[in-house]
This record gives sequence, structure tokens and C-alpha cells, in this order.
Amino acid sequence: MIQSIRTRLPSRHRAAALASLSAVAVLSLAACSSSKAPGESATAASAEAAAAAPGPATAPGADAAWLKQRAQYMDCVQDRAKANLSAKGTSKDVAAGAIDACKSQLSTMHDAFQDYLSAQMSSSHGKASARQAADRVTNDTREKARSYLTQYVERQRYEAGQR
Repeated sequence: MIQSIRTRLPSRHRAAALASLSAVAVLSLAACSSSKAPGESATAASAEAAAAAPGPATAPGADAAWLKQRAQYMDCVQDRAKANLSAKGTSKDVAAGAIDACKSQLSTMHDAFQDYLSAQMSSSHGKASARQAADRVTNDTREKARSYLTQYVERQRYEAGQR
């Protein structure tokens, strides 16, 4: 392919053509690396997209309940971490304590999300997929909170030491 570019294009256009090919190759690799493993349900993928995308994914307000619960959970863990900034232990310990203290809110978010998905499913297979998607979104939310809180505590402690 590169040989055919050299013979057909003037030298000033070769660089642009090679850059275009490089961009296509990078995009192809990115698409392959972000693709889901075989066997993962479409419901889980759409649930992740709904969790990451702002605003309503379906009817206005239909997903507002579980998103509100997710926001409350994130507020809870941040408030707990902030309250324990001066506690002894590593930033991971503080994050784990905050996550543990807000378990009930995470469970409420899980149930709200599962109810939201189950209402859209009619078959037993669809209900099972909704349960799996709710579990996955719950785990992802917990891990995102853990990562954020660890960095948040480290930064706050660093800034407090600078004063």
C-alpha cells in the first residue's frame, strides 16, 4: 500500500497520505482495544453508556432515580473521606473507610438501576441481563469512587502539608 502511494502521489501529498494511513491505523487499534469480550450482553454495554453519558438516555426522567442515587453515593463517599483526612492510615485506608461507610447508598443505587432496567425487559433472560448490568455498574461505580477518593485524599493531605 505504501509503495503504491509513492508511485501515484507527488512528494508534497505523500506525507499527508501517510499521516492519514497512520491515523486510520491508530483508530483501528483503539476500536479493537475498546471492544467488549465475546459473550458480554448488550444490556451491560448500554448500561455503561448510560452511566457515563450525561442526561436522559430514554424518556425524560426515566433514569433520573438511579442517577440521583449514584450522585448521592458519590457525595457520601467524598464527605466521609473529607471528614477523615486527618485520620491515621494511608489514603487507600481512608478511601476504603468512606466506601464502607456508604455501602447502603451504593446498594440503594444498585437496586434503583436494576429496577430501571428490569422495567424495560420482558423475558427472564432480559431480567438476568439487567441484574448482571446492575452488578457491573455498581462495581464500576465503587471502583471509580475508590480511585477518585485515593487521589483526593493524597492531594488534600499534600496541600495541607504545604500550608
